Amino acid sequence: MTPAHVSVAAFRNLSEKYVEETFERFPTRGSAEGRKEFNAELDKPDLKTHAAHEKLLRKTIAAVENLPEHDFGGDDWLDRRAFLAQLRTELGALDLNIHRRNPDAWASGAMDAVYRLVIRNADDLTPVAEAILSRMKKITDYLERAESMLKTPVPLWQKLTARTCAGAPSLFDALAEPLKKTGKAAPEKIDSLIATAKSAFAAYAKNVAKLKAGPPGSFAIGKERFEALIRERLGWDLTAAEAEAAGHALAKRIQAEMNDEAKRFDSKKNAKEILEDAAAQWQPAGALIDVYEAQTRHVADACKAADIVSFPRGERLLVKPVPDFMKHHFPTAAYSSPGAYDSDQTGIFWVNDLSLGKSTEKEKQAEIRQHFGLELTCAHEAYPGHHLQFCTANRHPSKLRRLFQHAIFYEGWTLWCEKMMVDQKIVATPTARLGQLHDALWRANRILVDVGLQTGKMSYEDAVKHMMRSVSFTRARAEGDVNWYTSSPTVPMSYLLGRTELLRVKHKKVDQGGWTLKQFNDWILSFGTLPWRWMELSGL
Repeated sequence: MTPAHVSVAAFRNLSEKYVEETFERFPTRGSAEGRKEFNAELDKPDLKTHAAHEKLLRKTIAAVENLPEHDFGGDDWLDRRAFLAQLRTELGALDLNIHRRNPDAWASGAMDAVYRLVIRNADDLTPVAEAILSRMKKITDYLERAESMLKTPVPLWQKLTARTCAGAPSLFDALAEPLKKTGKAAPEKIDSLIATAKSAFAAYAKNVAKLKAGPPGSFAIGKERFEALIRERLGWDLTAAEAEAAGHALAKRIQAEMNDEAKRFDSKKNAKEILEDAAAQWQPAGALIDVYEAQTRHVADACKAADIVSFPRGERLLVKPVPDFMKHHFPTAAYSSPGAYDSDQTGIFWVNDLSLGKSTEKEKQAEIRQHFGLELTCAHEAYPGHHLQFCTANRHPSKLRRLFQHAIFYEGWTLWCEKMMVDQKIVATPTARLGQLHDALWRANRILVDVGLQTGKMSYEDAVKHMMRSVSFTRARAEGDVNWYTSSPTVPMSYLLGRTELLRVKHKKVDQGGWTLKQFNDWILSFGTLPWRWMELSGL
């Protein structure tokens, strides 16, 4: 074997060992990726577990960095680069003691572990009932372990923990009847497990509230760490100042485009007013679930007819109504993707029609209007958006590559899909372009808030007011956005920066290089879910 082959073989052994050890230590990760042998397990959140994982991270990073980069080319280079990014990002979170300062992450983690099993099997819980019950049984120990680790939590995250725990009873109560129907356990046992889980969340919330909190802005990771995350998550050697400048420039350009588009409808109204008027007058042609189904098929068929992207072999998408017991845990529409290692690549596009539970016509219409613009929602979540992209990525020849999910790619891709569908006139509703621009303006302001929050230039209140002022959000919606921004540095900026990067590469390949849209789309999807600049650096 050549030295390069030796390095690549050593890398494969290191990465496989890391993945297996990580799944054993944190089984909910393995379960989420389609490794069903982990479905019944919960993680063990304690300092000993995290110390062992930190040791594994440092050891693996050192070993991979000692394999000369020049021994790697093409796909091997990409796997090495992405793997190092993942390891460094995880180690950075441990260095910041996020696991000790974010009590909401543990409460949400316990709920998500149950929720993920439920949502993939919502029509019939029989295949996962025993796993759900097993996880519910372990929740008390899980939350007690998590609580024992906590120290000086971020005040906002402490507050969000109370909200998460308050929502737990409704989820577990909703599971009672569906679980009993499976016959996998006696009804009284199911009731007992639900009561115990609810009590565990209540105790956790009470005890977390008593902890001495850290400073109000202690969610901020600081400029240096933020720029390091930009390099590892976005694949881009971009400073915080440069990202902020890009956000300002994009917001200004998109606002100008939106103003010009709005003038086509009414010179005296702004885009928000025009979209609100259009939503008020909108009436779906039939039941919402049927409209979503028809629109999803229309977009898929139109993409095939236009021959602008290949559809992965074996993918399947089901458009389904949210079951009654899950209705209050869902947005208007959402996508549930198959795992990276799932043999069955079936995605589920859930439609939550809350109008069906309303008694007055006024209430029904208010709920229906929440689905205005569903054409772009279908393009974003289903075809050619998240479903097509993830099903393609989940069949990459490198099993390691399937595990990397960089938001700059998957969210940049979906915003490109929305724009592409409007540009190609596949989505041709009168206000489609105006709605797309309005949503892009929202994503441009996310860049500014992401930078501001994590570098300390913006307080939480500054960020909320910025979203209310710049995108006309209600305070409740602005707070909902900013809450998750605080715990997901660089993810909020990934949406529009991702599309900007995609359009830059498209300009080179399509506009200047003569590629067709299909050549371009298939080419970028073939890399998996990685940053655009790494694709170019790989030489592939």
